[in-house]
Amino acid sequence: MDKQQVNELLSGKLKLIRTEKGYTQDKMSEVLGMSKKTLVQIEKGRTLAGWTTVVALCALFRESEILQGCLGDDPVEMVETIAHNSISTPKEKTMGGRVWWREVESCHGVRL
Repeated sequence: MDKQQVNELLSGKLKLIRTEKGYTQDKMSEVLGMSKKTLVQIEKGRTLAGWTTVVALCALFRESEILQGCLGDDPVEMVETIAHNSISTPKEKTMGGRVWWREVESCHGVRL
């Protein structure tokens, strides 16, 4: 799963998460730090939530059964993993600075 997929998934679940918590659109938009108009656009499927909104949603509503059903028991851990996987790490070096292998194939972040 990547950032775009999580954005799409949680944009579609935003209204369910809001109603699960019992919040009005006004209250939810205030909690997430966005305008009510933007929240309505996301809930109606006219636009997607941004990555920062998705991260805030996961952090503030981590106990939501809907979020846990989509992303596992700890939604914050999931978005943290996705965020850190997009950061490049040094490749092709060992602790001694010598390369002892070559890449045969790479797929979904796994290298052979």
